[in-house]
Amino acid sequence: MTAPVRGTGGERDDGYDGYDDDWEPVLDEEVRGPQPPPPDTASGVRCPGCAALVPPGTPRCPRCLARIGGGGNGGGEGGVTAPPGARVVLHFDTLALSLPVRPGEPLRLGRDTDWAPASSGAFAELTTVSRRHASVTTGPDGSVWVTEESDGTVNGTWVNGAHLLPGERHRLRHGDRLQLGHRVACTVRITGDGPC
Repeated sequence: MTAPVRGTGGERDDGYDGYDDDWEPVLDEEVRGPQPPPPDTASGVRCPGCAALVPPGTPRCPRCLARIGGGGNGGGEGGVTAPPGARVVLHFDTLALSLPVRPGEPLRLGRDTDWAPASSGAFAELTTVSRRHASVTTGPDGSVWVTEESDGTVNGTWVNGAHLLPGERHRLRHGDRLQLGHRVACTVRITGDGPC
């Protein structure tokens, strides 16, 4: 099947501008764009966390540490985990601020001093960050999650440019960019081998 695309049309003396029936055929591949790679290949499998090609028999993705295959991660959602004892820290470059995510404790991000005591001081004057914006947690299996508050925020939350829905958890991995509103962003760092 071909999709019509307007041609350039030629100059004519009678005022015809070439836009009525001056169409050129275009192949389907040009309309749809490149297709994603197949999920599995003979040389490996696709990581459920980052879609990288992983050699067969590898238990964890070397890129994002997601469990590969039927190993299960305790969370039931296939994915990206921090190694046991790793430190998870949010680095806010423009604010010169680093906030650790402690195992079993949500790191609340917002301007409400009672709800988000660790971040409220840094965000106090930043009105693009909601009073109760989002929470970052680590699961018992080492997975790292962000959740925009269920009531939503005025200016939104993004991970690597993808907008989050209110109340829905989104898995984070090392190097992800978490953005609160339009002006505040941080980088997720998963490093070290000791507790936060």
